[in-house]
Amino acid sequence: MRRRRHRAGPSAVAVGLVVVIAATGCGRNDPDEPRDGLGPDTARFSYGDRSVDVSLTACGRDGDVVVLAGREGSTVLQAAADLGDGGADRSGVTADLGVEGIVGAFGPDVDRGPAGTISDVRAEGDRLIIEGTWVELDAALEPAAPSSTEGLTGRLVARCPADDDDTA
Repeated sequence: MRRRRHRAGPSAVAVGLVVVIAATGCGRNDPDEPRDGLGPDTARFSYGDRSVDVSLTACGRDGDVVVLAGREGSTVLQAAADLGDGGADRSGVTADLGVEGIVGAFGPDVDRGPAGTISDVRAEGDRLIIEGTWVELDAALEPAAPSSTEGLTGRLVARCPADDDDTA
């Protein structure tokens, strides 16, 4: 009786490799991590059909309050968010986009508010998400146009991984 050895051909190896990659989540470390490509200490500010990624120089959380700031080129981004009940009323976002001007929104309980609309504030894992309608702001961060003027629908997603000292 002779034994025959079966060798896997190139196509069998390729199929096996695809199965292994798919089973491991295509190389992602955490299969629950969103596929937005946002690195640690980075924020993505979307306004209308455009967006800019900004490196965060500061990002911290104390209880329900998250504060962050960052700069990328001529863009300066700042946000303060309250994740508690009714927190959208106590949250605000500004983005100085250089030659494109300053846009942002403040809830009615913020000193400069209301301006634009903060429609949602939430945390998902190590991400802070603020959605709203950004309006053009002047240098004093006051709405540059009457409140009846339509703004830009937008979103801020900031990734602030927790440090060892429980700050985000």
